[in-house]
Amino acid sequence: MQSWPRGGAAAAARLDGGDAAMAVRTTTTLARRRSVALSRPDLVKRPDLCRKRDPTRREERREREKWRKEGLAVREGARREGMRQERKKGVIWWSKKKDKKEEVVELLRRLELGEVSDDQIRRLIKVELDRRIQWGYKSTYEQQTADVVNFAHSLRKLSIATEVDTLDSEMYEVPISFLKIMFGNTIKGSCAYFKDDSVTLDEAEIAMLDLYCERSLIKDGQRVLDLGINNLTNVEIKLADIATHEMEDRYDRILVIELIEHMKNYELLLRKISEWLTPDGLLFIEHICHKTFAYHYEPLDEDDWFTEYIFPAGTMIIPSSNFLLYFQDDVTVVNHWTLSGKHYSRTHESWLKNIDANVEAVKKIMLSFTGSEEASVKQMNYWRGFNLSGMELYKYRNGEEWMASHVLFKKK
Repeated sequence: MQSWPRGGAAAAARLDGGDAAMAVRTTTTLARRRSVALSRPDLVKRPDLCRKRDPTRREERREREKWRKEGLAVREGARREGMRQERKKGVIWWSKKKDKKEEVVELLRRLELGEVSDDQIRRLIKVELDRRIQWGYKSTYEQQTADVVNFAHSLRKLSIATEVDTLDSEMYEVPISFLKIMFGNTIKGSCAYFKDDSVTLDEAEIAMLDLYCERSLIKDGQRVLDLGINNLTNVEIKLADIATHEMEDRYDRILVIELIEHMKNYELLLRKISEWLTPDGLLFIEHICHKTFAYHYEPLDEDDWFTEYIFPAGTMIIPSSNFLLYFQDDVTVVNHWTLSGKHYSRTHESWLKNIDANVEAVKKIMLSFTGSEEASVKQMNYWRGFNLSGMELYKYRNGEEWMASHVLFKKK
C-alpha cells in the first residue's frame, strides 16, 4: 500500500498549462503555414521567400527556456523559504495584509498574542458565521441551484490547485512532535467519528478509520492508495506532484481524505485519480462541506476577520455536500453519505484539550521550532484559534450547516 502525505503529493499539486498552450499555438502555426503553401504554390517554388529553420537558433531558444525555468524555480524556492522563516518568527499571512481595516488588524494582533478570551472568540466567530449564512442562502431554490452549478463550471477553467506552496509553508509545515500531542495516538488529523458521548478521541479516530473501510468496501489482499492525509499504516510513502505524476500502478481502492478542499479543478483531479484505479476499483472521498452552497473560502468584505484567520485566501474551497456529483466525467457515484458537523466539532474540541493539557510541552516544541519566545506564543495561539474555529463552525445550528461528506465512486 502507498500513501502520499498531504504536505507532499496532495498539497503540492499544481498544473502548469503553459506547455499545452504552447503545443496548441505551434500546431495552429504549422497548420497556417501548410495552408499558405497549398494555396500559394509560388511560395513552394521560391525557397527564398520561405522561412528556413535554423537549428542553432532553435537550440538557443531551448537553452533560454531552460534558464528561464531554472530561474523561476530558484525564485520560487527563495519565496517559500522566506515564508517559512517568517512563519517561524511568528509572522502570520494576514498580519502582512495591507487592505484590512485598522479594527480588524488590531483584533488579529490581539488574537495572536492571546489577549482575547475563548468566550469572546467564540462570540466573534458566531457573528461571522451568521453573516456567511446570510450571504450563502438565496431567496429561491432556483437561484441556489444555479449558484452551485455556475460555481462548478467556473472550477473547470482553473488548474488543479493554486496557492498550495503558501498553504504548505504557512500551515502544514509544523513539528511532528506537536502534531502527536494535538492529534493523539493515530495522528489522523481529520474528522473523527464519535458514536456516543463516552467515546475518547483515540477511539473515535479508530472508529472513523473503520468507517472508511466499511464504506469503501475494502477487502483483505487489495492494493490501496491513500492520498492526502496518511490514514494507513505499514505503507510505502511517495512524495510527488499529483498533477503531473504518472505511474503504471493500479489500485483496487483509493482513499482521498480531506484533500479536495485545497484543490480547484475537480474534473482534472478526478480524471487523474481515475487512471490509477483498476477496472473494478473504487474511489472513496471524504471532504468537509456546507450542506447547500459551495464557495471559495475568501473574506466576505473588509470587516471579515474570520475567513483568513486560519487559511490564507485562495487556498481552500468549501464544496456543497453533493458538489462532487457534478464531476462524473470519468467516475460514477456509487453511494453518498453525510456526517453531522457535531463529529468534527468534537474532534476540534478534543484537539484543543490536548494542547491545553500539554501547554509547557507545546511551548518548548514551538520555542525550538521558531527560535523565539514571542513567536512560540503566537504559534500556540494560532493552533488554539484553529481548533476554536473548527468547534464553532461545525457545531453551528446543531451541526446541520457545515459537516463532512463521504462519496464512493467507481471508474467509468
